[in-house]
Amino acid sequence: MSTKTVFATLMGRPNVGKSTLLNQIIGEKVSIVSPKPQTTRTRITGILTRGEVQYVFMDMPGFITGRTGLGKRMEQTVSDTVEEAEIAVFVAEAKAPGEAEKRMLKRLAQMGTPAILVINKIDAIPKERILAAISAFTAVFEFEAVIPLSARTGDGVELLLRELEERAEESPFFFDPEQLSDQPEAVYACEVVREKMLYLLGQEVPHGVALAVESFEESEGLISIHAVIYCSRESHKGIIIGKGGAMLKEISRRAREELEGHFGCKVFLKCYVKVKRDWENNRGLLDSLGFTRE
Repeated sequence: MSTKTVFATLMGRPNVGKSTLLNQIIGEKVSIVSPKPQTTRTRITGILTRGEVQYVFMDMPGFITGRTGLGKRMEQTVSDTVEEAEIAVFVAEAKAPGEAEKRMLKRLAQMGTPAILVINKIDAIPKERILAAISAFTAVFEFEAVIPLSARTGDGVELLLRELEERAEESPFFFDPEQLSDQPEAVYACEVVREKMLYLLGQEVPHGVALAVESFEESEGLISIHAVIYCSRESHKGIIIGKGGAMLKEISRRAREELEGHFGCKVFLKCYVKVKRDWENNRGLLDSLGFTRE
């Protein structure tokens, strides 16, 4: 049996549902989600193998303009991922394209990169708004296909996969058919903790933190994880820990429960909070956390 592979890049502005779509496609959570923008910071690869076709999806951060060292590296990740894209899955909401979206579509046109337009969240939007958005986007870029879908319910996802399958090329699989992501387990654990912080804390604090795993040890029936939460201010440390340690305990409890479901075994999770002033501009720390160099 000959095999085929297609590499697709999920792109779009922050909070349009790229990570939710990736998780829906893969059928398991490989990318964290939250109602807050810029949840995804690094490029995350999701892998779906069905029959003779392997779909490789790259979920990149939303379009941003970097001001800090971290922001510049996130912006570089976006740029690198666009350059490498074989086909772009351009995810948007049912509204006219903004300036950042127009700039990205112009880059895709200049590079000759084909793109499929996905209008997301159709389960909550009137049909006339969807049609108006399609008209506005297709006036800016010549898409290979246009697919309205709901990343939340999965409605329309099969149509997207069929479009991508038509563009798959003969090649050996690049990943084991059982593999769902290229993310190391320790990195995934950090991301789950950060997701719980995005849900539980205010607007400013979660985006001012970074996480690193000091140890990740597996034994029979147990995974033991020690993670460090870096924040830039002493006041943020107090908020993260909470009165009597209550907030940190709740963050850890929610993360541990999800990780146990993900790994299928007991998880011991211990989180520490450290103040690292101006960590967003600390080149050494950003390197150690795996962010692309600007």
